Amino acid sequence: MNIRIFFICIALIFCIPSVVYAQQTIVTMPSSDVLPGGEVILKQSNKYSPFGEAYASLTPQIIMGTGWGTEASFGVGTTIDDRTSVKLNITAKKVFKIKKAARFTVGGTLSPSLTEGKNPDSMIYAHGSYLFKKTKTTLTAGGFVGGKGEMPSLTGVMIGVDQTIIPNKLRIVADWVSRDESWGALAAGFKIRPEPSTSITTAIVIPNNNEDRVAFSISISKYLGKVFPEKAKDEPEDKDNNL
Repeated sequence: MNIRIFFICIALIFCIPSVVYAQQTIVTMPSSDVLPGGEVILKQSNKYSPFGEAYASLTPQIIMGTGWGTEASFGVGTTIDDRTSVKLNITAKKVFKIKKAARFTVGGTLSPSLTEGKNPDSMIYAHGSYLFKKTKTTLTAGGFVGGKGEMPSLTGVMIGVDQTIIPNKLRIVADWVSRDESWGALAAGFKIRPEPSTSITTAIVIPNNNEDRVAFSISISKYLGKVFPEKAKDEPEDKDNNL
């Protein structure tokens, strides 16, 4: 079973890198980056754990800038272990720019199951971020209310750091999400840009409880540019951050 899951995950990572994925993230937590109206990113994220009862998580999704500092995404997440579960992933966020270095972001996610008869997972969050220009470091911190199979009722905090090493080429990223359930984790890794419109993020994800297992993740993002006509002029974004 472990070998089969491993090869399925590897095949999806390397054979279909342009399939779509998620709202923009640092590693696992939502970032303060937002696409201008009409612009699109396709992203494929995969997570694999070979420890204990091995599993693979495959999440293709499309991210769309909807104008006025807002962004939405839609996709499907599949988890393969001793059984297969499939969920829709619907997200939206609004980013308020405070001068050039600071931002405030509010957003939410809704994940109804397509294979299990239960209420959807959900989360509402808010966080602030600040860019230290001299060191090229972005710090993000905030909180959220979430629920697995229920309305949001459990609270937690999220903290992230994004450090540029080589502009437009290499960044170190890490985030930590608190929780006494399986959603809480520490994740750390690298964002690599082999060419201007493609970004690859590799990371290790360490859960903050004894029930879940350490996992490895890789995501591939493809920036398509302006696909839909914009309704209003948006402020240009740094495309290094958009991936």
